[in-house]
Amino acid sequence: MRWLDYPFYRILFFLVVGIIFQHQIEMDDLSFLISSAICFSVLTFFIVVSKFVRLPKFIFATSTYVFFFSLGALLFSNKNGLSNDHFINKQVQGQEHVLQLNLKQRLAPNKFNDRFYAEVVAIDQEQVSGKTLVLFKRSDSLDLKVGDQLTVYDDVNIPAFARNPGDFDYRKYLKSIDVYGQIYVNTPKILSYENGSQELGFLLGLRNTILEKLKASGLNENPRGVIEALVLGQRQNVDPEVTKSFRDAGVIHILALSGLHVGIILLILRILTKRILRIKYGRWIQSIVLILLLWSFALLTGMSPSIMRAVTMFSFVAIGLNLKRKGSVYHSLTLSAFVLLLFDPRLLFQVGFQLSYMAVFSIVLIQPVLAGLWPWRNKVKDFFWNIFTVTVAAQIGVAGISLFYFNQFPGLFILGNMLLLPVLPFIIGAALLLIFLLLLGIPTEWLTTVLNVVLEFIIETVARISSLESFIVKDIHLTFWETALIYIALFSFVLFLLPYFKRSKRERFYLKKPNWMLHVSLLSLVVLFGLKSYDRINADKETFMVLHQATGSAVSLSNQDQATLFTDLHVMDSLRAVISLDRLKAIETHRDKNLSLADLNNLINYKNNQLLIIGENGFYDSSVRNATVLLSHSPKINLERLILETQPKRIIADGSNYRNVVTGWKGTCDKMGVELLNTHEVGAVDLMIAND
Repeated sequence: MRWLDYPFYRILFFLVVGIIFQHQIEMDDLSFLISSAICFSVLTFFIVVSKFVRLPKFIFATSTYVFFFSLGALLFSNKNGLSNDHFINKQVQGQEHVLQLNLKQRLAPNKFNDRFYAEVVAIDQEQVSGKTLVLFKRSDSLDLKVGDQLTVYDDVNIPAFARNPGDFDYRKYLKSIDVYGQIYVNTPKILSYENGSQELGFLLGLRNTILEKLKASGLNENPRGVIEALVLGQRQNVDPEVTKSFRDAGVIHILALSGLHVGIILLILRILTKRILRIKYGRWIQSIVLILLLWSFALLTGMSPSIMRAVTMFSFVAIGLNLKRKGSVYHSLTLSAFVLLLFDPRLLFQVGFQLSYMAVFSIVLIQPVLAGLWPWRNKVKDFFWNIFTVTVAAQIGVAGISLFYFNQFPGLFILGNMLLLPVLPFIIGAALLLIFLLLLGIPTEWLTTVLNVVLEFIIETVARISSLESFIVKDIHLTFWETALIYIALFSFVLFLLPYFKRSKRERFYLKKPNWMLHVSLLSLVVLFGLKSYDRINADKETFMVLHQATGSAVSLSNQDQATLFTDLHVMDSLRAVISLDRLKAIETHRDKNLSLADLNNLINYKNNQLLIIGENGFYDSSVRNATVLLSHSPKINLERLILETQPKRIIADGSNYRNVVTGWKGTCDKMGVELLNTHEVGAVDLMIAND
């Protein structure tokens, strides 16, 4: 296959470049409108005139590429825009209003909250639009479902940005999926509640019915949660500890309904609809039936982005299989990616999109190389060898993305996948059969017993695998360019090897002279090592930083090799304190350094920089002058007298203070001519930079 002979590769490339360009530069739409209009006119003229006059092909090619570049930029800009009635334009952040919410999508719960995406219908009876994240305390035990309508008296918070160096930018992530706020709802804030099951469409109503029947089926809690995740995409009943063990064992993709599950379901549907092939135009009819069933399944699960991607991809695959052509899987990947990015170009920056396509691309590209190293004539051995090579190829492909986003990699992924992948089709098939029998009212005790035994065994085995923490590679941090260079080196090396693999069983592969892909791979590695060396040489920057921590205080000192983290987390419960401390220890300025922990005292001196900390007791040393003052845990002080006595360079209010108290301090500081920095708004403050 000559890659560039397939036009959609080039078209997709320029569409992606246009999306990335607009994402980074954010140029005015007018320039892209003009360029796309000019290119479209040139293309139309070329098509009409080329029948009579021979024109240079490069004009047509250049116009096509510029058109799709401009189209990508325009689509991204349009998707990023907000309508005039969007709730975020009403300036409601931080102020309590009467909010009417419609719960649209249920998310997997965390240790503290049940979570939904909700449509904001009205604010103070004014009709608005837009999605927000809504969180309910798990301890409140509210039996809320998708479709329920709530009226609450609460405030809309802006999601957290990366307030400390290296933190996950949650605000940016939510924005990429059209979610622009979050609301923490306590039970007393709920003014009214309406069951919305009657307002749901048929398929979503059917999903709720299935969930109720599964709950009453006799399945144990953990197996039921796994089945709901496997075939319905509902992870709210999966125990967080089960999720953690699956993630640490490298098999979290089993619980996240995605391409793997859709591929298995497509295989099952092809078998069930095989008789259609006997009638006239059977292949076309079967293709239509399969696509309709796949998209019905997507609607049944709530049309999550991962399912939408997978169903789009396998819709093309379903058509390709029935056409009986040996078209490359790369073509299906390209076409599906093109369609998805036309629909929503922001998918390009979502982790799930990147993982899905990288996993499939890696399987198609790398698995033949691995499988060719050791072909088996025994069908059973060849079956397990193919599972092994598919697993390794997929994990090699997603390793860079996993390290870039999650900073860890499961070392025992092969063991977990070898256990689960061979039996997964049977589990999904049995789960679908169980749902079908439950809907028909046929007794299922025998089937629920089998599923309980099998799934409990799998959950326990995965937990044992994940408990081997020494095999989990953690705290690996890669930059964007380092990740890109790793992938260039990897795929260039595989492309170098591919031409030399023979189909002959006697001669698996042979090597000739190196081709230019080997040079690309080696050059990428040289640049990668050069970047790492440069970063290490320039890593001697010293920082003296007040960090942001909700309901707590933290200060960091660091140089090239050493770092010290001072904390005061005394108001947190033990679980939150552990989670917060782990996150603070992992910030960028602490990486690859000898980190020590200490309690936060009243005064820290570091190279002529003084930080005076005033805690909730309000005590401070008035003899300390011209220092930076950190106000922690809402101390009851006379701020005007403090400023007059200590003459501070600036005042910092961290995340441990009440918002209304900080607002009052802000007014006093403005009146006294002293700068006040709120870490909730500006993030971490580096005193070494602030004092320059």
